[in-house]
Amino acid sequence: MDIKKSIEESYIFNIFLFIKRLLDTSFIFNVKKENKDNANEISGEYKTWKEHSLIYALIIKLDKKLNKLEKFIHNSIIESKIYNILNRKNVDDREIKKSLNNPVIENSKVVLYFRKIKDKLRVEDVLIALTTGYIFVDIFIRRISFTSSFGSIWDELLLIFLFVYIFYSRIANNGDINFNLTPMGLPATIYIVLGIIHLIVVSPDLSVAVEGFRAVFQQVLWYFAITQFVRNQSDSNKVINIMIGMGLFLGIHATYQYIAKVPMPGNWVDISENVRTRAFSIVGSPNVLGALFVLFIPIGISMLLVNKNKNSRIFYMLSVLFMILGLFFTMSRGAWLAFGFSMFIFIMIINIKLLVPFIALVGVFILSGSLMAQRLLFMLSPSYMMSSAKGGRLYRWRIGIDIWKKNKFFGVGLGRFGGAVAINNKLSPFYLDNYYLKTLTEMGIYGILALAFVIVCFVLFSSKIIKYQNDMKSKLISIGLFTGGIGILTQNFVENIFEVPAMAIYFWVIIALINTFAPKKTILNK
Repeated sequence: MDIKKSIEESYIFNIFLFIKRLLDTSFIFNVKKENKDNANEISGEYKTWKEHSLIYALIIKLDKKLNKLEKFIHNSIIESKIYNILNRKNVDDREIKKSLNNPVIENSKVVLYFRKIKDKLRVEDVLIALTTGYIFVDIFIRRISFTSSFGSIWDELLLIFLFVYIFYSRIANNGDINFNLTPMGLPATIYIVLGIIHLIVVSPDLSVAVEGFRAVFQQVLWYFAITQFVRNQSDSNKVINIMIGMGLFLGIHATYQYIAKVPMPGNWVDISENVRTRAFSIVGSPNVLGALFVLFIPIGISMLLVNKNKNSRIFYMLSVLFMILGLFFTMSRGAWLAFGFSMFIFIMIINIKLLVPFIALVGVFILSGSLMAQRLLFMLSPSYMMSSAKGGRLYRWRIGIDIWKKNKFFGVGLGRFGGAVAINNKLSPFYLDNYYLKTLTEMGIYGILALAFVIVCFVLFSSKIIKYQNDMKSKLISIGLFTGGIGILTQNFVENIFEVPAMAIYFWVIIALINTFAPKKTILNK
């Protein structure tokens, strides 16, 4: 059986193609018609709606106007009396310090080492590291006494600072920095606008609706900030290495927790299951920890495949190994299934011939009789179905669907059912454990179509970048990033992964990284 042919003839695949054709011919995404004379010449070239969209053309013109304004502000500051006074004082201070410097100290290895670090370390790198290390920064701030009061707002302050620094950099560089426009920028903007419209139309309690809107749409703003900092593959590699380093630490810690049988702080298993512990590391939740591994492992595998340096390969190999162990020890069935699906997509794109051994490996794992395999197979048992229908996922999903049926098109309103905001405001007794159903319940058909629109755009734009790559290294890393994102989207079917701010932010960071691997100009030989 030809699997590729089956996929191309499938209903879902053709829906994606239909949506792509609609986007390519729409007023917003494509307003220029191709010349038939050179249609064959450019048909194999990597192109996006960014090059043809009227909206993007208007944004480019607006950006040029901003460049002129920034240049004016820059020149005004440079020519101001206050700046000249302050600048003169700084020059004088530097001269005084220079005259007092001890040559022995100045030329010492320690001073030279730290000076070398200072020269290499950019403010942009620090800001990228703070964003990428969100999980660790959040834990640190919340657990240190003098910073804990900022625990609920530090990420918003950082987001605001990112945008402030972007505009500061543009002015400081005399308006020579252009806004980094990306193919996913417009879909992300449309998604936010649709959310604002829903907030205006359906808001039984405005404060709850605003809180619900913030929980869903605020994380999208990180995408626009990160794309201004991460503009090339070199920057992407820095972010990727930070992520994999985090994954290695979390994997080692999760493995330790499982071996040491650290007590679970919550009731995370069915009463009939023989599971004594589940790894949760510093994240506090096995499912969220599993989601992090689902995101990071495909990226780690890609980096392992493309790197020839011995030390780098050892680092990536250990990272992948411990992340896989950590994933297993979370005992998160949703994460396992999401990881399995993401690796299926990974293999389908790289080499379809590897599919048979992959399926055989999965079969051996399921039939091994191990505790992990038993937990997966338990989902098919009548006792699990009865338990789930009585008070588990199936029961919650049924309640969510019943509530949606009463408000099919617009839903009950943002923040009103099945999520953290609803629980905090005592409007819902539980999580729906399905982010898409939660979106459907709160935002109705309108909201789920808006979310589907963004997801389809992500799949189309990522697939296009992968398809038109002529460099195998870039292609493999792009595949790793894409399949990691697909894994998170898959896990959202059985959990509210995007309810965790870090996970939503990481998803948008991944999209920002994929942008940097877009081929500049590639013509396929047909």
